[in-house]
Amino acid sequence: MSSDIRQAREALGFKLREVRLDAGLSGRSLAGQAGWQASKVSKIELGRQTPTDQDIRVWLEIANAREREPDLVAELRSLESKYVEWRRRIRDGVRARQQEIGRLESGAGRIRSFQCSVIPGLLQIPPYMRERFRRSVDIWGARDDIEEGIKARIKRQDVLYEANVHIVMTEAALRYGTAPREILMEQLDRLSVATSLPRLRLGVIPLRESYAATPLHGFHILEVHTVLVETFAAELTLTQPSEIEIYVKIFDSLAGIARYGREAREVIARVLDDLHAETESRD
Repeated sequence: MSSDIRQAREALGFKLREVRLDAGLSGRSLAGQAGWQASKVSKIELGRQTPTDQDIRVWLEIANAREREPDLVAELRSLESKYVEWRRRIRDGVRARQQEIGRLESGAGRIRSFQCSVIPGLLQIPPYMRERFRRSVDIWGARDDIEEGIKARIKRQDVLYEANVHIVMTEAALRYGTAPREILMEQLDRLSVATSLPRLRLGVIPLRESYAATPLHGFHILEVHTVLVETFAAELTLTQPSEIEIYVKIFDSLAGIARYGREAREVIARVLDDLHAETESRD
């Protein structure tokens, strides 16, 4: 678990403990009146268990502190937003998720993004987007609004002309079978052109480059206040300065070994040549 999430849960538990102590209640007494196991109170207060809305309401009712409910429930909502399962995140469809990310990006004057296995969304062409969204629908059971999602992702790409965007990806991301070969070749042509966009700094890390930090997953840094991290099951939203500092340091390390401009285009061209050769060998 991210320390950002753990600290937020511990902070909420500490506030609930203060409410209990102010009411002159022991943990055992509170648990008894709530009909809980005695250990539940201590787990919540120590940040080992996240309370539900109902837990907080019962807690405050017993402590005669209902006036604290709006603030504490809002804090719980903030905690929950830091770790959101993909099934919940995209249950309203891929368009809603793209619009949500777009709002975050439009408020950022500086965006840094790293991807190790897929082409970043800000640089994807519609056929590639369609492949990625179709897999999201299949895996997480999202509502099938793929075409609307594509329009929303294309709209997100306006930020390439409005903000300072620095994207780094591995050569592996260019080679993985994340889309059919013909689509991937078209996508790489788009990447080659994107290396010349005036407000975009696009770097590609060659396959055999020596890494100071192992590229375990992709991430998205918005300004210096938010990091979005995607895992198989969920998306983490990190806001703790110490954690953001780590991701900035890792991004700088990865960016430092990437190739840019002409050298980036040479890496892309080499991958395209290999894909063309594979296509010809299959014909």
